[in-house]
Amino acid sequence: MTVFLPFFRPTTFNLLMPPNPSRIRQIFSFPQTHAALAGWLVLGCGILNCGCQKQEDSGASTPGSAAQPAAKVQFATVDHRTFSDKVEALGTVLAFEAIDISPNVTERIAELFFEDGDQVKKGDPLLRLEDTEELAILEGAKVLMAEQEREIQRLESLVAEGAVSEVRIEEYRTQRDLAKQRVGEAQAQIDDRHINAPFDGVLGFRRVSTGALVSPGDLIATLDVLDPIKLDFTVPETFLDDLKNGLEIIAASDAFPDTEFKGTVTQIDTRVNPVTRAVTVRAEIPNSNNQLRPGMLMTTTLENNPSDSLSIPERALMSVQSKNFAFVIDDIKSDSPKVTRVDVKIGRRLPGYVEILEGLTEGTHIVSDGLIGLSDGAAVEIIGEFEAPADAYNPIDPVE
Repeated sequence: MTVFLPFFRPTTFNLLMPPNPSRIRQIFSFPQTHAALAGWLVLGCGILNCGCQKQEDSGASTPGSAAQPAAKVQFATVDHRTFSDKVEALGTVLAFEAIDISPNVTERIAELFFEDGDQVKKGDPLLRLEDTEELAILEGAKVLMAEQEREIQRLESLVAEGAVSEVRIEEYRTQRDLAKQRVGEAQAQIDDRHINAPFDGVLGFRRVSTGALVSPGDLIATLDVLDPIKLDFTVPETFLDDLKNGLEIIAASDAFPDTEFKGTVTQIDTRVNPVTRAVTVRAEIPNSNNQLRPGMLMTTTLENNPSDSLSIPERALMSVQSKNFAFVIDDIKSDSPKVTRVDVKIGRRLPGYVEILEGLTEGTHIVSDGLIGLSDGAAVEIIGEFEAPADAYNPIDPVE
């Protein structure tokens, strides 16, 4: 190899042999150390040049690459599904009617007429407090009233004969009215000691026993109407425009994970909470088998604006930044079908499916599985058809 350096005559080096420092020193008139470094520099450049030349020769001799095999894919068909706007919220179950049974007076319990969990009708007796004294007062008031009635009847005949003045009979009539009032007072005191069911419902636990001394405010039992039940939940104020009475809801409870409870909105609160900026909504849900109990926590889903739209499996949709697209199979019956990338506009979603607003037509076949590495115009091999989306992962009962 011949090397040309400025200000020096051409010099030939044997690249297969290590450089001779003395020879380099003679040529360049360098000190010994500098001559050695220059020799190794020349050797490195020569080896690099040879390597590049071999690489170019190797590339030129490489035969053309083989054709890519067809990608194995599964297909799905564009069809219609019902989509709706959904709002999810947490709600609390309330009894349709609910009271805490408590006495009006301080007295001992004489009798109890119910047990835990009894179904009662309106007017059924629940308990009686001691009322012996009140009964005696009532009987005395009735006797006094009867005596005044008899005296009035006797004086009326005398007044007709002119033997007694009208003023005298009026005095007895006043005494009769006072006796009637005492009868009413005694009867009211007795009624306070007899507690009856104010409406049809289900009783809770009995908290007292016969002989116990109770006072106003003491809890004897609870009485609830459980069919239907109320469900109160809060919704952000931004959804106020979508809320209206009669709107259908779907509620779920962790206590019954496989059951959906359907109801309707019956009332929307007149005020928005100024702290949370949410409004309370009340719905009614049928509860004929008494599964739901007051105080339960439920997840509520409101559905609004339902519509029948085109849909594809969610797994068939690919997204790049803000754009969405799917791969359409040109001819599924062909021996070597190809795919075309089509931009689509999407809308609402269902578990496993997405609404298609633009880009596809009903009955079109698209790729649902095997999308990785797929490109526009690629050949594909159909190996199956999409059946259903995968089940959601349940951490309580995971699929092995």
